[in-house]
Amino acid sequence: MKDIFEHLNNLKLDDEDFKEMEVSEVEKARVKAKLKQSIDKKQSHKMRKQSTRKKWGYGIGAAVLAFGLLVASATVSPTMAQVVSSIPLIGQIYKNLGDIGLKNVSEAGLSEFSGESKTINEITITLGEIYYDNARVTASFSVDSEKPITSDYFNIKHNYKGGMPLSNYGITTDESSPTNWTGILNINYSSFNPDTLELGITFEGKQGELFEFKKEVVKAEYDNKIDIAKSQQIENLKYEIHDIKWGTPGILISYDAQYKEENYGRGVILEFEVVDSSNKRLKEISGKYGKQLFEPLENDVTELTITPYAKFDIQRGDGHIEWKEHELEPFKITIP
Repeated sequence: MKDIFEHLNNLKLDDEDFKEMEVSEVEKARVKAKLKQSIDKKQSHKMRKQSTRKKWGYGIGAAVLAFGLLVASATVSPTMAQVVSSIPLIGQIYKNLGDIGLKNVSEAGLSEFSGESKTINEITITLGEIYYDNARVTASFSVDSEKPITSDYFNIKHNYKGGMPLSNYGITTDESSPTNWTGILNINYSSFNPDTLELGITFEGKQGELFEFKKEVVKAEYDNKIDIAKSQQIENLKYEIHDIKWGTPGILISYDAQYKEENYGRGVILEFEVVDSSNKRLKEISGKYGKQLFEPLENDVTELTITPYAKFDIQRGDGHIEWKEHELEPFKITIP
């Protein structure tokens, strides 16, 4: 695998990329110091040969300066964000661990980049790419430790400015190395869609370490939208599909579904089967109440056939649980 400096030294940067950047001398010094420390710690055992030392000595000045400029400008210029995301480890997590939607988002430069690192007790955690849209919030991170450490060492929490909406989350990790591994935090908020989100992520270690990160991210929008306003009622179940959006992240179906009886009502999660015009069944990426996200469309798709399913249980007064399952009316939409 190529080292970070080889990638940075090979980058072809144009002056136009830096027009919107302002990097202080303090910031340059901070980045340079951190990289120098990392080099001394991680690469000393690889630097035995004189020829190798000459190579690194030549490249380190340009690499450190380029890295400082890149990180400082990643939140300013989408072009530079794409360059940063190409750097090994820091910007490859979505591409290596993410679903097809996150891979597309990263390659298109639609994610936002943090690059903030914190070190406590010889453990360094770095926040990488963050992506937020109507379906979900995701954040990538890397862990670099002097001693073996696994993901269960941390209690990971998330919050946002102003409170905490109802949500669920999961973590995808690559722990092939016991001391250097990466992960993606996947958060699904229910009924929560501000235009700008100040996301907080906390890693609590078993030895009392507390890594706190904050990052403000802007909600990404889908390229295309069709208003459906399609509804159906079967027995006491009623649902309405509001709209379907699609673009680089995937296909997002938004709906409401309720099951009502006397003095009783509950929200129902729908599942959808989506088949494109080539008879390919699209894979679900994520789901929560009111929204279901599927893999992105191929370019030649002209039509989608969508079949909703309602599967839920009803607890009766005598404690008996009755399972309900309904295949609802399929419908088709034309892709422009």
